[in-house]
Amino acid sequence: MKRGSELNIFKFVSRSLIENNVMEAIKEDKAFFDITTQMCVPEDMEGTAVVMAKEKGIACGIQISEVVLQNFGTYVVEYIHEDGDFIENNDELLRIKGKMRGILSAERTLLNYIQMLSGISTVTNKFVKLTEASGIKILDTRKTTPAMRHLEKYAVLTGGGVNHRFDLFDQIMIKDNHLSILKNELSVINRMKNKYPDKLIVIEVENSSEIENALKYPIDRILLDNMTPKEIRESVEIVKGRSSIEVSGNITDENIKNYLIEGVEFISIGKLTHSFKSLNLSMRVNNV
Repeated sequence: MKRGSELNIFKFVSRSLIENNVMEAIKEDKAFFDITTQMCVPEDMEGTAVVMAKEKGIACGIQISEVVLQNFGTYVVEYIHEDGDFIENNDELLRIKGKMRGILSAERTLLNYIQMLSGISTVTNKFVKLTEASGIKILDTRKTTPAMRHLEKYAVLTGGGVNHRFDLFDQIMIKDNHLSILKNELSVINRMKNKYPDKLIVIEVENSSEIENALKYPIDRILLDNMTPKEIRESVEIVKGRSSIEVSGNITDENIKNYLIEGVEFISIGKLTHSFKSLNLSMRVNNV
């Protein structure tokens, strides 16, 4: 997989947001007070370092390296891979040239970002590959790391997924707790549509009676939550194209084939951003 200029993290997430996020990570690591490196590495020593993959996956967040490094001086960064590239074990992702103190002090922060985002793009791509023949789109959720949502959602896009709502103002989404308070009296949806005509309205349902009730109102999508494949097929028959359908709840890479049901347009998966495994990367110093 190689999509090059189609994927640019700075087009999706503002550089200032990334810079602020990176600075907080640097402060957390006290990277400006790296006493080990300051005692071991001469201040004027220069050299190169390479970031390498230790397993295969989908690269993401590579350009964040320049944002991290700019806090430690002037560095030349050569990108060997781009976001969206499929990478193999032992592939070089990027090379860095400059003062060694800064490279070593920035190492962990730099790797953490790329490892995390590449992990998300890799697991997303796994689900996308499993569903692509069906035409069903893989959605993320708001189950993201605090203050990392824009970056994590960019990683989902990099893996071939589709972004669900970014925040509580992005869409209207009526979930189980709202329904409990409303006691399934859904006339509020009419007022929602009048006040926010451009907002997508999604409603979560758990059974056929809730579907029938929801379809009386101007909704855009029905979310079938924690239903069995049999129940989903029955629900698709009830909806009959009157609304788009999203499916969610305990769907894994092992059972997703059971949910590739005609009439379903989206499958949302929380584990893309709340249970992913970071991609294993390392940095090696050369030419010191």
